[in-house]
Amino acid sequence: MLPILINWGPLVLPSWHTFYVLGALAAFALLLDLARRHAPDLDRQVLSRLFAVSYVAGYLGARLLSIQIEEPAIRGFTATLTALLSFGPMTFYGGAIAAFLSGSAYALINRLKVPILMDLAIPAGLLALALGRVGCFLNGDDYGKAIPMAAGAKPPIWSVTLPNLADGIARYPVQLIEAGLVSALALGLCIGFSYVRRHGRPGMVGYLGIIGYANLRFGIEFLRDDFRGFAFGTWLSTSQFISLIILAACAVSIPFWLRNGQPGRP
Repeated sequence: MLPILINWGPLVLPSWHTFYVLGALAAFALLLDLARRHAPDLDRQVLSRLFAVSYVAGYLGARLLSIQIEEPAIRGFTATLTALLSFGPMTFYGGAIAAFLSGSAYALINRLKVPILMDLAIPAGLLALALGRVGCFLNGDDYGKAIPMAAGAKPPIWSVTLPNLADGIARYPVQLIEAGLVSALALGLCIGFSYVRRHGRPGMVGYLGIIGYANLRFGIEFLRDDFRGFAFGTWLSTSQFISLIILAACAVSIPFWLRNGQPGRP
């Protein structure tokens, strides 16, 4: 669609990388704002370091999962490490899982409360994803399936044709669909933050965000047409498989969340 956002002489801004950075900055701003309003006792420098650790781990995790799924020719430690430290395809779930694990480890080492940080970080991460998907749309990546149409029919006004695919097929704008749904989820979590924290355990906001996104992603994958790997033959995409594992883990933990506990103040 628009792979180069700005091209003014020596200034060249690729769309995807620009929105990736914008997403990271927006996530950091939201993280600090949520902390200011809902966890004022948290030190801002500690949060900044936590964000930096999670950001780097998220980037590496996103590249690593993409290498395993989309770049089968890259095998062996040296080749994988070289690819890992270079630009290339990235997979959100790989980055999200790596950021979650590294952030949790950092929190435990520094004696921070992981559930409270989940409440702050999950809405911020969803905002970053929403902006990143806009970059995917402009770059023509992570595209949708062809829209079923009768012969000679005009495609719907909301459909997209991606120049980089050079096939003239009208497709679902799945990147923008995901961006809109994820933005709505992040906004809902922010608006309902105080209510959920008053009536639920610390971590409940993050828990609901994880469940919400896993459900959204499972459904959105049915509209995707780019290669994302498969699990159990071709029944499920890799992301759908990961979504089911996440939902299963959340289901197992339901008794914990339903158990009486002190509402979520730090």
